[in-house]
Amino acid sequence: MQNHHNLKKTDKTLSMRNATLISTLCAFTGCTASPTPTVSPRITQMQRFTAMQLDAPTETAANACSHPLDPLNQQEIILSVQLAKAHPNIPAGAFFPNVVLNEPLKEKVLAFQSGGTFSREALVEAYDRPKNQLYRVIVDLRAKKVTAFDKLPQPTQPAAFLDEFSTILPVINQDPGWRAAMKKRGVKPEDVYLDVWAGGDLVINVDRDGKAVPPGTRIMRVLSFLRGGKPNPYDRPIEGVVVAVDMNRLKVLQVTDTVVAPVSQYNGKDSSIQREPLQPLRVEQAKPSYQLCGQEVSWQGWRFRFALHPRDGLVLYTVHHENKGVLRPVAYRLSLTEIYVPYGIPDINWVWRTAFDVGEYGLGRNTNPLSPDTDVPNNATFFNARIADDVGGSFVYPNAVALYERNAGLLWKRVDPTSVEQDRREARQLVITSNTWIGNYIYGINYIFKMSGELEVRVEATGTTLNQGVNSLKEGAKHGHVVDVVKSVNGGTALVAAPNHQHFFSFRLDLDVDGAANRVSESNVNPQDSALGNAFVAKESLITTEANAKRNVDINKARNWKIFSSDEKNALNMPTGYTLSLGDIAVPYSSSTFSARKRAGFAEYPLWVTQYHPNELYATGDYPNQGVIGEGLPKYSGKESLVDQDLVFWVTSGLTHIPDVEQYPVMNTESLLAFRLLPYGFFKHNPALK
Repeated sequence: MQNHHNLKKTDKTLSMRNATLISTLCAFTGCTASPTPTVSPRITQMQRFTAMQLDAPTETAANACSHPLDPLNQQEIILSVQLAKAHPNIPAGAFFPNVVLNEPLKEKVLAFQSGGTFSREALVEAYDRPKNQLYRVIVDLRAKKVTAFDKLPQPTQPAAFLDEFSTILPVINQDPGWRAAMKKRGVKPEDVYLDVWAGGDLVINVDRDGKAVPPGTRIMRVLSFLRGGKPNPYDRPIEGVVVAVDMNRLKVLQVTDTVVAPVSQYNGKDSSIQREPLQPLRVEQAKPSYQLCGQEVSWQGWRFRFALHPRDGLVLYTVHHENKGVLRPVAYRLSLTEIYVPYGIPDINWVWRTAFDVGEYGLGRNTNPLSPDTDVPNNATFFNARIADDVGGSFVYPNAVALYERNAGLLWKRVDPTSVEQDRREARQLVITSNTWIGNYIYGINYIFKMSGELEVRVEATGTTLNQGVNSLKEGAKHGHVVDVVKSVNGGTALVAAPNHQHFFSFRLDLDVDGAANRVSESNVNPQDSALGNAFVAKESLITTEANAKRNVDINKARNWKIFSSDEKNALNMPTGYTLSLGDIAVPYSSSTFSARKRAGFAEYPLWVTQYHPNELYATGDYPNQGVIGEGLPKYSGKESLVDQDLVFWVTSGLTHIPDVEQYPVMNTESLLAFRLLPYGFFKHNPALK
């Protein structure tokens, strides 16, 4: 569903996370404003969009723009779950945390001709909660049958799913230990906002009653914040209380009640104060310069497909550059495979806070609607996205993806020294973007196509710091920064600190530069001895195996990497290629023995290169929730050859966040450069001359 220039509104399409939205949903779902804690949709805003099922648009029939990589439509999602449910080994009452297109083999996609027929398969994950058992089912939607069924080894865990975020409410609210902890801090249970997290790496072997906890038990942990009728509860942490819940038996395993810190009464209204109004600034564009055919985009020689994946979020496919009617491949699939966020407070209530936002929650499932004039310019085209729920239905996310052109200043300029005549061009860029909202953070993923043949990828981070209640300035400064001193609920003084933490983003780049067979070399610049003392050279070194392809950056050598075609040559009889240049990076500061860091093995290097295998899609493996060490990229990276092979590049971008007071109560958007892909002998001359 496309909507150019305007945010389309329907009677039941809700896109604001606020009290009005909640009360409107209650009118549809029958909920009541009972005096109980509110649960956080750390996984999902989908819970806030339940009403959209009632009037979601139906998908059109197959047409010339249909493609094997199109996401599942409403009918396909329903059929997928029906076929899985009918399998004799799937128990009644199972949940379906993941229902997604089972992407066809790469060679079949590349062989597809527009208007032709193609197969359709779905991957369905079914979870038996009481038995803690996950099943993986492949269904053929054309033949309407199950073609593969796997009972995964216990305790393989799916990502957090929608039902858990409502089921956990009464478990917490009725627990005497949690209620006593709230009373101790002068907080009424009905004034509390519950922030629900995946369980993390802190294992519980024995529950609070002294009973053994079965290994692999599905655990979720819950934080408490003061809501109390005020906006943004993340400003008011209720420190020292964490509830661990056994999600298989729906019982509290443990209430950690340690430090008692005064609870802030900050009203959260500062961020809603408006500046003096600015003069209107609008982009006027009668129609866009790009062309659309379903979910394929064509612009200035670039052609690519996109989809919003429940786990990966915004994914780009079959990225080509067109030259005289010939489509030349650059990349087959580009995606963000993981976001690892460890916090740096050495405390039992904080050590487990090591979010794996892609694998534990899912970027697409947590998509945040985009708005014109703030998230994106008013000339954007918006696309809705349909994502399965966990019981066989689906949701439509409005304005899930946006596509727009923007002026980027000067593309190039030159001046003739004899005539003083100027020749110059406007730099225009095409941006495709999506936002995801997971708890206190909002991330924006931006793929930026340029007229120069370059592709730049940026990540934006904004939202609210995950704040800590402390008892002194000294305590708050140990592993963070005190950001507020305010009146407490008990009439005294409350101190709020923002903790040190890091973000690691793992991008998977399946590059096919002028074909699948490629080579990769590393370029290092070094000084060269010369009589005049001014020489320096760039030396290219071929990387031949995966074992040698775990690489670090080196600013002293202006290090970058070249991806060359094994088959195609340019006008100078040199292999055609692209340069991969890395942007913002971070190094992990937690101990090398820290279990979460070991599970996030991808973060050890800013670049890994592996040989292509279709099932190697995620840097932390298929199931990182309560996962084991060594899965994912460390396992993928072995000793395979990288010469004249189909190659996959794994880029780790990062941010080390040492907060300050200017980032409270809301963080200004931080824009990180993840990487750039720049043509290197790919074109005959500068493509921006056109």
